[in-house]
Amino acid sequence: MIVAEEAASGKIREEEEVEEEEEEDAISSLGHDGFDSDPDPAPEQDMDTDDNEEERDMASMGGVKKISSKTRMEEAGRQSARRCRRRQRGRQEQGAPKNKFFFKIDGASSNCVRNAWRRAGGVRTQKGGWNVWWGRPLKQEEYKKLNMFQRVCHFPGTFFLGRKDSLAKSIVAFRRSHGQASFTYLPKTYLHPEDRERLLTDSKEKASRVTYIVKPRASARGQGIKLEYIDKPLLIDGRKFDMRLYVLVTSFDPLRLYLYQDGLARFCTETYDEDVKGSSGDLFRHLTNYSALKEHLEERGVDTKSVFEQVEDLIVKTLLAVEGRINSKLQQLVPYRNNCYELFGFDVMLDASLHPWLIEVNTSPSLAADSQLDKRIKNGMVVDMFNMLGICTYSRRKLKELRERKESLASLAFSSRLQRASVTDKHRQVEVCKGKRNPLEDLTELDEEIIRETEEELELAGGFKRLFPSPSSDRLRRFMQPRYNNLLLAHWLDRHGCRALDRVLKTRRRSFKGEEEEENSCSSSAPKRQAQKVLRIVRDKEGRGAAVAARRRR
Repeated sequence: MIVAEEAASGKIREEEEVEEEEEEDAISSLGHDGFDSDPDPAPEQDMDTDDNEEERDMASMGGVKKISSKTRMEEAGRQSARRCRRRQRGRQEQGAPKNKFFFKIDGASSNCVRNAWRRAGGVRTQKGGWNVWWGRPLKQEEYKKLNMFQRVCHFPGTFFLGRKDSLAKSIVAFRRSHGQASFTYLPKTYLHPEDRERLLTDSKEKASRVTYIVKPRASARGQGIKLEYIDKPLLIDGRKFDMRLYVLVTSFDPLRLYLYQDGLARFCTETYDEDVKGSSGDLFRHLTNYSALKEHLEERGVDTKSVFEQVEDLIVKTLLAVEGRINSKLQQLVPYRNNCYELFGFDVMLDASLHPWLIEVNTSPSLAADSQLDKRIKNGMVVDMFNMLGICTYSRRKLKELRERKESLASLAFSSRLQRASVTDKHRQVEVCKGKRNPLEDLTELDEEIIRETEEELELAGGFKRLFPSPSSDRLRRFMQPRYNNLLLAHWLDRHGCRALDRVLKTRRRSFKGEEEEENSCSSSAPKRQAQKVLRIVRDKEGRGAAVAARRRR
């Protein structure tokens, strides 16, 4: 019995080692489709050792010392098949998952990000075969190398939001296009030294009644900007406060953005003194949550619904102001629609008349938790964010098929039939953008995929509230750029509302037939996420992630 138990334990250890080796090989082979910042070349000594071990094993079985290369290859193939069968039996017995999710962290990260992945069964890797990247924005060449299963935590070009000078310029352009009254949430801003003369003129007109805050254009040192100080802020218990709101953008084409409903309110350590503006008393130390702030304002008789509708209006308009410039970067650099997502931190203040003011937008908001409240909010938010992304496990077969499709389409680039289909689709999109056609008249396969993604995100939103697109955002649609995908979702929500795709498809006959269906499937670059295993994290009362769920439904 002891010998049998030792043999069984040795067999299990051997299977685990084989599984780990094959898993690492799979990740390395997938690194060619992503980018590998830390390649690990296989040393020749290890290969020689494996060959010697195999030769000794085969010699001991057959009693032959010299084996032909053909026989050796056949025996190696049989051994590999046996290992695969043993591994499959072990998984069936132990219920181990066939696929894993891999995440890569570049630089420092908070515990809530690492813990969410680990509790979900994710594996941290330093190689190229990762599912999710968390860290710095990628370089331009790195964006171009992303494959269809990879998600990165930054869009290219979001410095238009993070840099205070770029944000101010974008909002000025937004006002120029839609009128000065279209955006009333940014304090008067002066870029230094360009606006020096305008600043001096305005200062003389207002004499000494106005205080200005000087801030760097970006987080690093450099020539700065001047913001007009909000001289009558809303006070609670004599203290000034601001709100840190977490906004998730899952796509810029079409624009899909969500507000986490449990943000933070940060209070000053000292009471507000009108005679000492901008002093050290503006250190925000004490925290409370967003919902507690709402309750406190309601107790004071404040119409919080109207106030926070203005806050949501501020968020949507800010992102609409930079939407076009970020989309230009996406088209140049990012190969697949779903490669990017980003979490932003909006800092907003209320003045005494309950008007919201945008202070700044953080493209890498801190997720470090310094208190239990901080920890609970951020843990829950990170779990909900990863659930919404629809992160798929790697499929080597699908990557191979995609490469073959690209090659076949490249060889048929001059096919008159494909050219006619491409021209017809472009003409259709142009007519939709001009308002001459309804995109719902003849939905393409890619249209259905975009609608399905939008509905699935909403189902998995958790603590996030979708701000755009939504039926309540009708009044903001006149500010958006008339791009096809934005109009597609706007028409869909107007006609069918939310969570209606499956019901509509049951009553509609598909029009894809034969070769036309094959062409449409080839032209669609989005992975069929409903057929892939997708990350799902179940969170407990503390907001911590717990497990990975199974496949996405059709």
